Amino acid sequence: MNTLALSLLLSSVPLFCADEALPKAETVLDRSIEVTGGKAAFEKRHNEVMHGSMEFTGRGIKGTMTVYQAEPDKNLAVIEIEGIGKIESGSNGEIAWENSALQGPRIKQGDEKAGSLRDGTFNAALNWRKLYTKAETAGVETVEGHECYKIVLTPKDGKPANEFFDKKSGLLIKTTVTRNTPMGEITAEVVADDYRKEGDIMVPHKMINRAAGQEFLIAVEKMEVNVDLPKDRFDLPPEIQGLLKKAPQAAATNLKPAQAPVASSSGNAGSSGNGGKLSIYMAGKPMASETYTVDKSNGKIEVSGSGNATMGTMKIDIEQFKVVTDDKYQPIEARAKAKLGQIPMNVKTTFAEGKASSEIDNGQGPKTREDNVSAGAIVVNANLPLYPWSFLAMRADLTNPDPQQFPVYVLGQAEVSATVVFKGREPVEFANKTADLNHITMDTKTPQGQAISMDLWLDDSRKVIKIAVPSMGVEAYQDGFERKAPPEAPANDSKSGDKPPKQ
Repeated sequence: MNTLALSLLLSSVPLFCADEALPKAETVLDRSIEVTGGKAAFEKRHNEVMHGSMEFTGRGIKGTMTVYQAEPDKNLAVIEIEGIGKIESGSNGEIAWENSALQGPRIKQGDEKAGSLRDGTFNAALNWRKLYTKAETAGVETVEGHECYKIVLTPKDGKPANEFFDKKSGLLIKTTVTRNTPMGEITAEVVADDYRKEGDIMVPHKMINRAAGQEFLIAVEKMEVNVDLPKDRFDLPPEIQGLLKKAPQAAATNLKPAQAPVASSSGNAGSSGNGGKLSIYMAGKPMASETYTVDKSNGKIEVSGSGNATMGTMKIDIEQFKVVTDDKYQPIEARAKAKLGQIPMNVKTTFAEGKASSEIDNGQGPKTREDNVSAGAIVVNANLPLYPWSFLAMRADLTNPDPQQFPVYVLGQAEVSATVVFKGREPVEFANKTADLNHITMDTKTPQGQAISMDLWLDDSRKVIKIAVPSMGVEAYQDGFERKAPPEAPANDSKSGDKPPKQ
């Protein structure tokens, strides 16, 4: 888990302002201290220990969490997730790090490091002037059903953070941040709820974290303040110390995202729309490969394939993801068999009479669930693989620019509605050629409520040639159509205001 979201929530406090006009940001931030307990109450706190639980929504994966924080800027989060193991992250005030059974030890660098150190500041609300170079009240927005003031906080390094405070109660409702990570640039949001007093201050006891199409819930069970902590509580673990002892060149190599392995070949990858191979990039770096087939026979349509992904040092193996429909695109069955590291992620689903009946096994034994699903739903996975969107490519109207509505069922989760628009034919440049392709866009929300947009470019046989998911920095390219990298940024010139060209 990324402790960024939790740290932001624990160090942020709400406000109260009765004025209808927009208050100044400094008024909002300073006033928040008084409303949640007052400056004196916060200054009496020198450390705290939070005990809680976490659960990945719709995945059946649960865990426990303990977070230690101490002034001025030390923190340690210890998470134990069923079937995955221990995940730790923290900072001694100078080094920000992570260590997990899935990804191994890692030292954060650049903007990611600056953000983690900023998030780890104890009683950060008291020190916002030191943490941010600028604070602005950007307006009023409705967030999670609350009318909120939007406060934009700009740090010296990294992108601004947005905090939304309820106008009536003064409580912090949501925080959004964008950070550079080994998986590329990721935007995360945290929704705070269930505020209760812990000692002399108010803190949220329920936090919904959303990022990259995933959602997990944190429930605070107990908070301890001014605890007698061991002196070595925030010392760097041996694995992190080992990384620091390596030569700078070796350490830098360790931090680079690994190259994506090539998926095992399966089936025909011909040019007639009956299959293919996708190379997937995140933030411009190779991260996954998928190979798949499309078979239309015996009154059925089957899309089936496999793939591999590497995100930092975390590996995902998709042994099979298969969807079978009848010749009218009504789903009959689906199967997902994959591993996240050593953790199995298996789903078997059958469709009948408007229901999706699933058996899900994430390593803790099979569980069943039933969801309402439309007869013509497009069945996809929450993230990878991308090739099941071939069903959308087959079905979209490529003659009509009017919006088209499709039900989309996220396997093992829920159905959402998608709006698809045919944008027309257009030339698309690749590294090795230019092709005239059909461009469609798809806008929807995840079952957890996160908006997501996707662009697909199809050839005349309706094979997917290129996919782009801008919010996640993800691109996918069909075999034979190589990604054209954007031009390199020009050398910095303090006398020039020119910006690097866009791709």
